[in-house]
Amino acid sequence: MTPPRPLTGPFTLPDVTLVQPAESSTPHTALRVRGDRIAAEGDDGGRVLEQYRGAHVVPGLVDMHTHMTPRSPLRLTESVLLLNIAHGVTTVRDAGDADGTSGRAAREAMEGGHPGPRMSTAGSFVTRGRTRWPNSVQMSGPGQAAEIVARAADGGHRWIKSYEGLDTCDIAALVTAAERRGLGVLGHVPTTLRHEQALLPDAQHLFGVPDPADLGADTVLCRATDWQGVTDRRLDEVVRHSLAHGLAHTPTLVATEALLGYRDYESARSAPPAGMLPPLYTDRLWHPQRGFPVYRGIDGYRVDRVAHSLRLKLRLVGLMHSAGVDLHIGTDSQPFTVPGHAVHAEMRLFERAGVPAPEVWRIATRGAGQVLGPGLGEPALGTLAPGAPADLLVYRGDPTLRTDPSEGLEAVVSRGRLYARADLEAALEADRQRLRRPLPALLGRIGSARVLRTTDFSF
Repeated sequence: MTPPRPLTGPFTLPDVTLVQPAESSTPHTALRVRGDRIAAEGDDGGRVLEQYRGAHVVPGLVDMHTHMTPRSPLRLTESVLLLNIAHGVTTVRDAGDADGTSGRAAREAMEGGHPGPRMSTAGSFVTRGRTRWPNSVQMSGPGQAAEIVARAADGGHRWIKSYEGLDTCDIAALVTAAERRGLGVLGHVPTTLRHEQALLPDAQHLFGVPDPADLGADTVLCRATDWQGVTDRRLDEVVRHSLAHGLAHTPTLVATEALLGYRDYESARSAPPAGMLPPLYTDRLWHPQRGFPVYRGIDGYRVDRVAHSLRLKLRLVGLMHSAGVDLHIGTDSQPFTVPGHAVHAEMRLFERAGVPAPEVWRIATRGAGQVLGPGLGEPALGTLAPGAPADLLVYRGDPTLRTDPSEGLEAVVSRGRLYARADLEAALEADRQRLRRPLPALLGRIGSARVLRTTDFSF
């Protein structure tokens, strides 16, 4: 695929308003970009981009839970990178590399000049028992934690992905070993544990809120939707426990909401967001009869449970925010979630949960930057300060007054390279047409059949 051509610095955005979401708004400012940094006042301003005079500038968005696509002859990695940048997502936390090829493929593409977000990665899934993903590390006990963490750190990863089958001692040992090496721990509350037992520093998907006895099966679908026993008292318990132990949550509400697409699969697969990905997703991997086994046969009863759990999750996120629990914007990689676009949907769901729009933007920018930035060597990530990474979004009007990051977006600056929105949209359309040509479509059918045949998608 041919990536869009950026405008490189030095350049100046004249007379703009700098918006640090939920914190400050500074009008009539000349924002200078030099290299991949926001330059200080007085530095060489380079070319003045008059077309953006009077615009509003905010930091780039951060997706705190995604999974990059494994290496593929279809070059899906480049497609996903482009989708993120086109939607203003300039940093991602990859929460687990399914087969060990995703991170390398993404970095190689970006080193080759393809636009893509900064990446903070978790690498392998740390698990016990059944291996659900090829890129998994089996943990035999707490004594193995230091070795697992050292291997991840030496591989350049900043996070440990605590996954299924682990017990409380395993998780505690991983957290201790990770802290010693300056790494963070995120992951699944294992199926057999409640949230307050696992003590995960950054729990994903709100797993561990329902009682394990309420789960119909050890699958991601049941874990996401079997909330029939969750009461208001239970929600309050999770909030209090999270505050008492300083635990963060990445709810990935959009991954639950997207499952409502199975109520009318044909409409969901034909909707514009799904069309951003190649047909192998909508026509094969997400198909309710032939796709991922865990979603096959999903019926109205199960979709009603999806809707019920989503209502409770929205209430829980609202309670957490009101109480001061740390929350992150993340998306996951599930049916009908599209990279980049899903971040926008998650932001809207946070507002629906009762989080004010400017605060949602703060969580998706500086809030995430404070977590990821130090590990990336970018302590000012998510800010507009001189010396900060030049990862910026340019809008006509203040976007933080609402949670629709696509409305009014005029340009995306990633690592100091400015991409006009029209150029990004043209590149997306060209890539969409590429993936629908006969040969890529055939390769997609062959590849998806192989994936479904060889991978345990019960999760």
